Amino acid sequence: MLVKRNRGGRPRKQDKKTEQLAVMLTKTDSFIIRAMAKTAGLTVSEYLLKAGLGMQVIHAKIPKEALAFTGRINHAAGLLNQIARKQNFGLSLNEVDKLLLAETLKELQNLSGQIKTYFQ
Repeated sequence: MLVKRNRGGRPRKQDKKTEQLAVMLTKTDSFIIRAMAKTAGLTVSEYLLKAGLGMQVIHAKIPKEALAFTGRINHAAGLLNQIARKQNFGLSLNEVDKLLLAETLKELQNLSGQIKTYFQ
């Protein structure tokens, strides 16, 4: 009896893209299309495909402020995770951990206030 072995990896796509289409452009056209694709956050191929099929090209840029908030929240979560792991192992918090906890709490309260003012 033959057993089919799972080789792992990414599953195959149902509708694999196998066709290519060449487009002749001037340097100016090429520059403009590349710039528009970059501002939309897409590759040139994805941009031209969506535009050619009449799909709406959405600019998927995330504001820098949102990225900064995400980074600060992830940093605070990492600090809290370290302190929680110590507590889960039954270890008591030392002075450094207590200071980190207080600092993280202040940071989270600050972020909460900034988020509230951002959306008002």
